[in-house]
Amino acid sequence: MTAKDSSVPEHRPGFRLGLLHPKYLGVWLIMPLFIVIAFLPFRWRDRLGAWLGRSVGRRAQRSRRRAEINLKLCFPDWSAERRQKVLDEMFELAAISLLSGSTLLVRSRRWLERHIQLEGEEHLSPYLDGDKPLTFIVPHTWFVDFPGLLLASRGYPMTTMVNPQKNEATDYLMQKARSRFGGKIFGRGAGIHSLLGAIKEGYSAYYLPDQDHGLSRSAYVPLFATHKATLPCMSKMLQATDGVIFPMAALYDRERGVFRGVIRPPVTEVVADAEQDARRLNQEIEALIGPEPAQYMWILKFFKSQPPGRPDPYSR
Repeated sequence: MTAKDSSVPEHRPGFRLGLLHPKYLGVWLIMPLFIVIAFLPFRWRDRLGAWLGRSVGRRAQRSRRRAEINLKLCFPDWSAERRQKVLDEMFELAAISLLSGSTLLVRSRRWLERHIQLEGEEHLSPYLDGDKPLTFIVPHTWFVDFPGLLLASRGYPMTTMVNPQKNEATDYLMQKARSRFGGKIFGRGAGIHSLLGAIKEGYSAYYLPDQDHGLSRSAYVPLFATHKATLPCMSKMLQATDGVIFPMAALYDRERGVFRGVIRPPVTEVVADAEQDARRLNQEIEALIGPEPAQYMWILKFFKSQPPGRPDPYSR
């Protein structure tokens, strides 16, 4: 599918002299180290990441508390030992993702093809060269950028929405990596209509709808053993684009050093009931995250929005 140009402003920060200000010096000083790490054997990188993640994870009390609350809500039958093990592994994966991020900026297309694999690609292949717009519904995992960049490297135009980083030098490098093979990146402030416009023009979208967006925009439906304010977004996306949705999780195989894009069967049916649509999204997240829960960003406040009379689970 060939994409057209759009007049909607993108979030594509360019290099400017202001990025050499001393307040960004730390970013530029550490960047050569990240580039070196991008060329190290993955086991060396992952050992360093595991040590760093476990060390920081034991000290990051606020983040660890949020993640532990989320796990208790979703998996109340787990033992404390199992919960702590998953938390340790989650922080290890977070650090590994940080250390491996520079590979997206400096490694070759050939390297990307060898180290990023799409599982369930048979679901996707019949649609790649068709006329239907494609939207990937992707939960917040630590390696979320890898499958999308692989698709972009193969020549498929991609679009997504991001939260710009407060550190402008970091933001410049992250968006440079994400747009390395083209595509359109919009800031959250541009609104969902910018993403929908790019989809209609032929771009395949990366959409992460699993955060808490408030009760007024959501349906309060089950997720694992609890309930969550969830966007009823899939049917709206299908109607707005006349396309196809692919639930996908971006995971990492530590045994092989392979970044995985796990693709579920396509979603094509529009459902009128908002609760049913929101529950369908959560069922896809359960199927993608349930087998490897440590891959998920449990540090986010997924369950902050609660119906009247129910307390905020994160309040002290």
